[in-house]
Amino acid sequence: MIVFKFFKQLFIKKEDIHIDDLVNINSYDTNKKTIIFITGVIPTFDKDSGSNRLKEIILAYKKLNYNCVICYEVKDYSNKYYSFFKDQGIMLFQFKEYHIVPFLKSINTIDLIWLYGPYTFKKNIFKLNKHFRKIKKIYDMIDIHHLRLQRAIDLNPIKYSFRKRFKKFYKIETKLAKKANIVVAISDEENKYISEYLNPNRVKTISNVHYPKINKDRIYSFEDRKDILFIGSTHTPNIDAIYYLYNDIMPLVWNKNSNIKVNVIGNLNEEINNISHPNFIFHGYVENIEDIFISNKMMVAPLRYGAGVKGKLGQAFEYYLPIVSSSIGVEGMGLLHNKNVLIADKAEDFANEILNLYENKDLWEKLQNNSEESLKPFSREKLLENLKKI
Repeated sequence: MIVFKFFKQLFIKKEDIHIDDLVNINSYDTNKKTIIFITGVIPTFDKDSGSNRLKEIILAYKKLNYNCVICYEVKDYSNKYYSFFKDQGIMLFQFKEYHIVPFLKSINTIDLIWLYGPYTFKKNIFKLNKHFRKIKKIYDMIDIHHLRLQRAIDLNPIKYSFRKRFKKFYKIETKLAKKANIVVAISDEENKYISEYLNPNRVKTISNVHYPKINKDRIYSFEDRKDILFIGSTHTPNIDAIYYLYNDIMPLVWNKNSNIKVNVIGNLNEEINNISHPNFIFHGYVENIEDIFISNKMMVAPLRYGAGVKGKLGQAFEYYLPIVSSSIGVEGMGLLHNKNVLIADKAEDFANEILNLYENKDLWEKLQNNSEESLKPFSREKLLENLKKI
Protein backbone atom coordinates (compact mmCIF):
# COMPACT_ATOMS: atom_id res chain seq x y z
CA MET A 1 0.00 0.00 0.00
CA ILE A 2 2.85 2.39 0.90
CA VAL A 3 4.62 1.62 -2.39
CA PHE A 4 1.41 2.27 -4.31
CA LYS A 5 0.99 5.67 -2.65
CA PHE A 6 4.59 6.57 -3.48
CA PHE A 7 4.14 5.85 -7.19
CA LYS A 8 0.76 7.57 -7.24
CA GLN A 9 2.42 10.73 -5.87
CA LEU A 10 5.32 10.38 -8.32
CA PHE A 11 3.02 10.40 -11.35
CA ILE A 12 0.73 13.25 -10.30
CA LYS A 13 0.40 15.58 -13.27
CA LYS A 14 1.16 19.25 -12.82
CA GLU A 15 -2.26 20.19 -14.10
CA ASP A 16 -3.81 18.11 -11.30
CA ILE A 17 -2.37 20.47 -8.71
CA HIS A 18 -4.88 23.24 -8.07
CA ILE A 19 -6.57 25.40 -5.49
CA ASP A 20 -8.93 22.64 -4.41
CA ASP A 21 -5.92 20.94 -2.79
CA LEU A 22 -5.84 23.69 -0.17
CA VAL A 23 -6.59 22.76 3.42
CA ASN A 24 -9.28 25.23 4.59
CA ILE A 25 -10.37 26.01 1.01
CA ASN A 26 -13.69 27.13 2.53
CA SER A 27 -11.81 30.14 3.97
CA TYR A 28 -10.91 31.41 0.50
CA ASP A 29 -12.84 34.56 -0.44
CA THR A 30 -12.52 35.93 -3.98
CA ASN A 31 -13.40 39.40 -2.70
CA LYS A 32 -10.30 39.57 -0.52
CA LYS A 33 -6.67 40.19 -1.37
CA THR A 34 -4.44 37.10 -1.22
CA ILE A 35 -0.95 36.62 0.18
CA ILE A 36 1.06 33.44 -0.36
CA PHE A 37 3.72 32.49 2.19
CA ILE A 38 6.32 30.07 0.84
CA THR A 39 8.50 28.38 3.44
CA GLY A 40 10.37 25.16 4.07
CA VAL A 41 8.23 24.06 7.01
CA ILE A 42 5.10 25.20 8.81
CA PRO A 43 6.36 27.73 11.39
CA THR A 44 7.31 25.96 14.62
CA PHE A 45 6.54 29.11 16.57
CA ASP A 46 7.39 27.88 20.08
CA LYS A 47 10.80 26.57 19.07
CA ASP A 48 12.60 29.46 17.42
CA SER A 49 12.32 33.22 17.20
CA GLY A 50 12.09 33.37 13.40
CA SER A 51 9.10 31.02 13.28
CA ASN A 52 7.30 32.96 16.00
CA ARG A 53 7.82 36.18 14.05
CA LEU A 54 6.49 34.56 10.85
CA LYS A 55 3.45 33.30 12.74
CA GLU A 56 2.71 36.85 13.90
CA ILE A 57 3.14 38.20 10.35
CA ILE A 58 0.72 35.61 8.96
CA LEU A 59 -1.87 36.37 11.65
CA ALA A 60 -1.41 40.11 11.04
CA TYR A 61 -2.21 39.69 7.34
CA LYS A 62 -5.24 37.67 8.36
CA LYS A 63 -6.29 40.62 10.53
CA LEU A 64 -5.74 42.92 7.54
CA ASN A 65 -8.42 40.82 5.78
CA TYR A 66 -6.19 38.89 3.38
CA ASN A 67 -6.64 35.32 2.24
CA CYS A 68 -3.52 33.75 3.81
CA VAL A 69 -1.98 30.64 2.28
CA ILE A 70 1.05 28.82 3.68
CA CYS A 71 2.85 26.76 1.04
CA TYR A 72 5.34 24.47 2.75
CA GLU A 73 7.60 21.66 1.57
CA VAL A 74 8.30 19.56 4.65
CA LYS A 75 5.62 18.26 6.98
CA ASP A 76 6.71 18.67 10.58
CA TYR A 77 6.80 15.57 12.77
CA SER A 78 4.23 17.21 15.03
CA ASN A 79 0.71 18.08 13.86
CA LYS A 80 0.45 20.79 16.51
CA TYR A 81 1.55 23.61 14.19
CA TYR A 82 -0.57 22.38 11.29
CA SER A 83 -3.60 22.29 13.60
CA PHE A 84 -2.89 25.76 14.98
CA PHE A 85 -2.89 27.46 11.58
CA LYS A 86 -5.83 25.41 10.37
CA ASP A 87 -7.83 26.50 13.44
CA GLN A 88 -6.91 30.15 12.69
CA GLY A 89 -8.53 29.86 9.25
CA ILE A 90 -5.18 29.90 7.44
CA MET A 91 -5.04 27.84 4.24
CA LEU A 92 -2.24 25.29 3.87
CA PHE A 93 -0.69 23.50 0.92
CA GLN A 94 2.17 21.01 1.04
CA PHE A 95 4.03 21.03 -2.25
CA LYS A 96 6.81 19.36 -4.15
CA GLU A 97 9.15 21.73 -5.96
CA TYR A 98 7.42 21.20 -9.33
CA HIS A 99 3.95 21.80 -7.85
CA ILE A 100 4.30 25.44 -6.87
CA VAL A 101 3.84 27.15 -10.26
CA PRO A 102 0.74 25.21 -11.42
CA PHE A 103 -0.77 25.55 -7.98
CA LEU A 104 -0.29 29.32 -7.87
CA LYS A 105 -1.63 29.65 -11.42
CA SER A 106 -4.83 27.99 -10.26
CA ILE A 107 -5.51 30.76 -7.72
CA ASN A 108 -7.76 33.48 -9.05
CA THR A 109 -5.82 36.53 -7.82
CA ILE A 110 -2.55 36.79 -5.88
CA ASP A 111 -1.41 40.15 -4.55
CA LEU A 112 1.74 39.28 -2.59
CA ILE A 113 4.16 36.34 -2.39
CA TRP A 114 6.21 36.23 0.81
CA LEU A 115 9.41 34.14 0.52
CA TYR A 116 10.72 33.19 3.95
CA GLY A 117 14.49 32.86 4.26
CA PRO A 118 17.39 32.62 1.80
CA TYR A 119 16.96 28.95 0.86
CA THR A 120 13.31 29.37 -0.08
CA PHE A 121 14.06 32.61 -1.91
CA LYS A 122 16.91 31.16 -3.98
CA LYS A 123 14.93 28.04 -4.86
CA ASN A 124 11.83 29.88 -6.08
CA ILE A 125 12.56 33.44 -7.20
CA PHE A 126 13.51 32.68 -10.81
CA LYS A 127 10.40 30.67 -11.64
CA LEU A 128 8.17 33.10 -9.77
CA ASN A 129 9.58 36.05 -11.70
CA LYS A 130 9.15 34.10 -14.93
CA HIS A 131 5.51 33.10 -14.39
CA PHE A 132 4.22 35.86 -12.08
CA ARG A 133 6.04 39.00 -13.17
CA LYS A 134 3.30 41.40 -12.07
CA ILE A 135 2.93 40.00 -8.55
CA LYS A 136 4.98 41.64 -5.80
CA LYS A 137 7.58 39.24 -4.38
CA ILE A 138 8.85 39.86 -0.85
CA TYR A 139 12.13 38.36 0.34
CA ASP A 140 12.11 38.02 4.13
CA MET A 141 15.78 37.78 5.10
CA ILE A 142 14.91 36.89 8.74
CA ASP A 143 18.38 38.14 9.62
CA ILE A 144 21.45 38.84 7.49
CA HIS A 145 23.09 35.43 7.38
CA HIS A 146 26.36 36.49 5.81
CA LEU A 147 26.82 39.17 8.50
CA ARG A 148 26.38 36.57 11.22
CA LEU A 149 28.89 34.29 9.49
CA GLN A 150 31.42 37.09 9.06
CA ARG A 151 31.30 37.62 12.80
CA ALA A 152 31.73 33.88 13.34
CA ILE A 153 34.78 33.93 11.06
CA ASP A 154 36.24 36.80 13.05
CA LEU A 155 36.07 34.56 16.14
CA ASN A 156 37.21 31.39 14.39
CA PRO A 157 39.19 32.31 11.24
CA ILE A 158 40.30 28.77 10.40
CA LYS A 159 36.83 27.20 10.21
CA TYR A 160 36.35 26.51 6.49
CA SER A 161 32.62 25.74 6.74
CA PHE A 162 31.93 29.29 7.95
CA ARG A 163 33.79 30.78 4.98
CA LYS A 164 32.00 28.54 2.49
CA ARG A 165 28.57 29.43 3.87
CA PHE A 166 29.49 33.12 4.05
CA LYS A 167 30.16 33.21 0.29
CA LYS A 168 26.87 31.48 -0.47
CA PHE A 169 24.74 33.78 1.68
CA TYR A 170 26.63 36.90 0.65
CA LYS A 171 25.70 36.19 -2.97
CA ILE A 172 22.05 35.55 -2.13
CA GLU A 173 21.64 38.55 0.16
CA THR A 174 23.55 41.19 -1.81
CA LYS A 175 23.06 40.13 -5.44
CA LEU A 176 20.17 37.69 -5.88
CA ALA A 177 18.05 39.75 -3.48
CA LYS A 178 17.85 42.46 -6.18
CA LYS A 179 15.34 40.24 -7.98
CA ALA A 180 12.78 40.76 -5.20
CA ASN A 181 10.37 43.68 -5.25
CA ILE A 182 10.73 44.14 -1.50
CA VAL A 183 13.46 42.94 0.86
CA VAL A 184 12.51 42.71 4.54
CA ALA A 185 15.17 43.35 7.19
CA ILE A 186 14.57 42.58 10.84
CA SER A 187 15.92 45.80 12.34
CA ASP A 188 16.69 49.36 11.29
CA GLU A 189 20.38 48.59 11.76
CA GLU A 190 20.24 45.68 9.33
CA ASN A 191 18.06 47.76 7.00
CA LYS A 192 20.79 50.40 6.88
CA TYR A 193 23.49 47.77 6.36
CA ILE A 194 21.81 45.88 3.51
CA SER A 195 20.71 49.14 1.84
CA GLU A 196 24.37 49.67 0.95
CA TYR A 197 23.98 46.72 -1.46
CA LEU A 198 20.32 47.06 -2.50
CA ASN A 199 17.97 49.86 -3.49
CA PRO A 200 17.11 51.47 -0.12
CA ASN A 201 13.56 52.21 -1.32
CA ARG A 202 12.95 48.47 -1.63
CA VAL A 203 14.15 47.59 1.88
CA LYS A 204 11.58 47.57 4.71
CA THR A 205 11.94 46.73 8.40
CA ILE A 206 9.67 44.13 9.99
CA SER A 207 11.01 43.16 13.40
CA ASN A 208 10.08 40.57 15.99
CA VAL A 209 6.71 40.75 17.71
CA HIS A 210 6.45 40.63 21.50
CA TYR A 211 3.86 41.55 24.11
CA PRO A 212 3.38 40.70 27.82
CA LYS A 213 2.43 37.05 28.26
CA ILE A 214 1.58 37.11 31.94
CA ASN A 215 -0.16 39.41 34.39
CA LYS A 216 2.53 41.17 36.41
CA ASP A 217 0.85 40.39 39.74
CA ARG A 218 1.37 36.66 39.10
CA ILE A 219 5.16 36.75 38.89
CA TYR A 220 7.49 35.89 41.76
CA SER A 221 9.25 38.53 43.81
CA PHE A 222 13.01 39.04 43.88
CA GLU A 223 13.30 37.12 47.17
CA ASP A 224 11.33 34.13 45.85
CA ARG A 225 13.54 33.58 42.82
CA LYS A 226 16.82 31.80 42.26
CA ASP A 227 19.16 30.65 39.47
CA ILE A 228 19.60 31.92 35.92
CA LEU A 229 18.10 30.97 32.58
CA PHE A 230 19.35 30.50 29.03
CA ILE A 231 16.96 29.68 26.21
CA GLY A 232 17.94 28.79 22.67
CA SER A 233 17.80 26.45 19.71
CA THR A 234 20.64 24.54 18.03
CA HIS A 235 21.45 27.67 16.02
CA THR A 236 25.28 27.86 16.05
CA PRO A 237 25.51 31.23 17.91
CA ASN A 238 23.54 29.63 20.76
CA ILE A 239 25.87 26.64 20.91
CA ASP A 240 28.89 28.96 21.02
CA ALA A 241 27.20 31.03 23.75
CA ILE A 242 26.56 27.96 25.91
CA TYR A 243 30.22 26.90 25.79
CA TYR A 244 31.30 30.48 26.50
CA LEU A 245 28.92 30.62 29.46
CA TYR A 246 30.06 27.25 30.82
CA ASN A 247 33.81 27.53 30.22
CA ASP A 248 34.52 31.22 30.80
CA ILE A 249 31.71 32.97 32.68
CA MET A 250 30.19 30.58 35.19
CA PRO A 251 33.48 29.47 36.81
CA LEU A 252 33.97 33.14 37.78
CA VAL A 253 30.41 33.29 39.12
CA TRP A 254 30.74 30.00 41.01
CA ASN A 255 33.96 31.20 42.66
CA LYS A 256 31.82 33.75 44.54
CA ASN A 257 28.46 31.97 44.66
CA SER A 258 28.60 28.22 44.13
CA ASN A 259 24.84 27.77 44.59
CA ILE A 260 23.72 29.49 41.36
CA LYS A 261 22.42 27.07 38.78
CA VAL A 262 22.04 27.58 35.03
CA ASN A 263 18.80 26.27 33.53
CA VAL A 264 19.10 25.71 29.79
CA ILE A 265 15.86 25.22 27.87
CA GLY A 266 15.45 24.45 24.18
CA ASN A 267 16.75 21.61 22.06
CA LEU A 268 20.42 22.46 22.64
CA ASN A 269 20.73 19.16 24.49
CA GLU A 270 20.45 17.45 21.09
CA GLU A 271 23.79 18.99 20.06
CA ILE A 272 25.69 19.33 23.33
CA ASN A 273 26.58 16.19 25.25
CA ASN A 274 30.01 17.02 26.69
CA ILE A 275 28.95 19.41 29.44
CA SER A 276 28.41 17.78 32.81
CA HIS A 277 28.00 19.83 35.97
CA PRO A 278 25.39 19.62 38.74
CA ASN A 279 24.76 23.37 38.44
CA PHE A 280 24.36 23.36 34.64
CA ILE A 281 21.06 21.72 33.77
CA PHE A 282 19.75 20.96 30.28
CA HIS A 283 15.96 20.71 30.33
CA GLY A 284 15.49 20.22 26.58
CA TYR A 285 12.34 21.44 24.86
CA VAL A 286 9.84 22.75 27.42
CA GLU A 287 6.31 23.22 26.11
CA ASN A 288 5.05 25.43 28.94
CA ILE A 289 7.82 27.90 29.78
CA GLU A 290 5.88 30.13 32.17
CA ASP A 291 6.96 28.48 35.43
CA ILE A 292 10.64 28.55 34.59
CA PHE A 293 10.50 32.17 33.39
CA ILE A 294 8.80 33.47 36.54
CA SER A 295 10.96 31.53 39.01
CA ASN A 296 14.47 32.26 37.69
CA LYS A 297 16.18 35.45 38.72
CA MET A 298 17.44 36.49 35.28
CA MET A 299 17.95 35.58 31.64
CA VAL A 300 21.51 35.50 30.29
CA ALA A 301 22.40 35.91 26.60
CA PRO A 302 26.22 35.85 26.26
CA LEU A 303 26.16 35.74 22.46
CA ARG A 304 29.56 36.36 20.87
CA TYR A 305 28.28 36.51 17.30
CA GLY A 306 24.99 36.57 15.44
CA ALA A 307 22.74 38.91 13.52
CA GLY A 308 19.17 40.13 13.59
CA VAL A 309 16.99 40.65 16.66
CA LYS A 310 17.26 38.03 19.38
CA GLY A 311 13.90 36.57 20.31
CA LYS A 312 15.15 35.28 23.65
CA LEU A 313 15.45 38.86 24.93
CA GLY A 314 11.95 39.78 23.81
CA GLN A 315 10.68 36.59 25.40
CA ALA A 316 12.30 37.52 28.71
CA PHE A 317 10.64 40.94 28.63
CA GLU A 318 7.29 39.22 27.98
CA TYR A 319 7.64 37.60 31.41
CA TYR A 320 9.20 40.64 33.18
CA LEU A 321 12.51 38.78 33.53
CA PRO A 322 15.65 40.96 33.83
CA ILE A 323 18.49 40.26 31.41
CA VAL A 324 22.27 40.24 31.24
CA SER A 325 23.40 40.22 27.61
CA SER A 326 26.27 40.96 25.27
CA SER A 327 26.26 43.83 22.77
CA ILE A 328 25.51 41.32 20.00
CA GLY A 329 22.55 40.05 22.02
CA VAL A 330 20.88 43.46 22.31
CA GLU A 331 21.65 44.52 18.74
CA GLY A 332 18.75 46.08 16.85
CA MET A 333 16.50 46.47 19.91
CA GLY A 334 17.32 49.98 21.09
CA LEU A 335 18.09 48.82 24.64
CA LEU A 336 20.22 50.78 27.10
CA HIS A 337 22.65 49.45 29.70
CA ASN A 338 21.41 49.79 33.26
CA LYS A 339 17.95 50.84 32.08
CA ASN A 340 16.51 47.98 30.00
CA VAL A 341 19.28 45.38 30.40
CA LEU A 342 22.81 44.91 31.70
CA ILE A 343 25.38 44.66 28.89
CA ALA A 344 28.85 43.09 29.12
CA ASP A 345 31.19 41.71 26.47
CA LYS A 346 34.10 40.27 28.45
CA ALA A 347 33.72 37.11 30.52
CA GLU A 348 34.82 38.83 33.75
CA ASP A 349 32.44 41.75 33.20
CA PHE A 350 29.59 39.40 32.34
CA ALA A 351 30.16 37.38 35.51
CA ASN A 352 30.24 40.55 37.60
CA GLU A 353 26.94 41.75 36.10
CA ILE A 354 25.32 38.39 36.90
CA LEU A 355 26.51 38.57 40.51
CA ASN A 356 25.48 42.21 40.82
CA LEU A 357 21.97 41.60 39.51
CA TYR A 358 21.64 38.43 41.57
CA GLU A 359 22.08 40.36 44.84
CA ASN A 360 20.87 43.87 44.00
CA LYS A 361 17.10 44.05 44.53
CA ASP A 362 16.80 47.72 43.55
CA LEU A 363 18.56 47.16 40.23
CA TRP A 364 16.57 43.99 39.57
CA GLU A 365 13.25 45.76 40.16
CA LYS A 366 14.33 48.72 38.02
CA LEU A 367 15.02 46.44 35.04
CA GLN A 368 11.85 44.46 35.64
CA ASN A 369 9.71 47.60 35.77
CA ASN A 370 11.10 48.72 32.40
CA SER A 371 10.14 45.46 30.65
CA GLU A 372 6.95 46.78 29.05
CA GLU A 373 8.72 49.88 27.77
CA SER A 374 11.36 47.61 26.23
CA LEU A 375 8.61 45.76 24.33
CA LYS A 376 6.87 48.80 22.82
CA PRO A 377 8.81 48.81 19.49
CA PHE A 378 7.81 45.14 18.99
CA SER A 379 4.05 45.34 19.47
CA ARG A 380 1.41 43.84 17.20
CA GLU A 381 0.20 47.38 16.48
CA LYS A 382 3.67 48.32 15.24
CA LEU A 383 3.71 45.21 13.04
CA LEU A 384 0.38 46.13 11.41
CA GLU A 385 1.63 49.66 10.83
CA ASN A 386 4.78 48.38 9.10
CA LEU A 387 2.98 45.76 6.98
CA LYS A 388 0.69 48.44 5.57
CA LYS A 389 3.79 50.13 4.11
CA ILE A 390 4.62 47.10 1.93
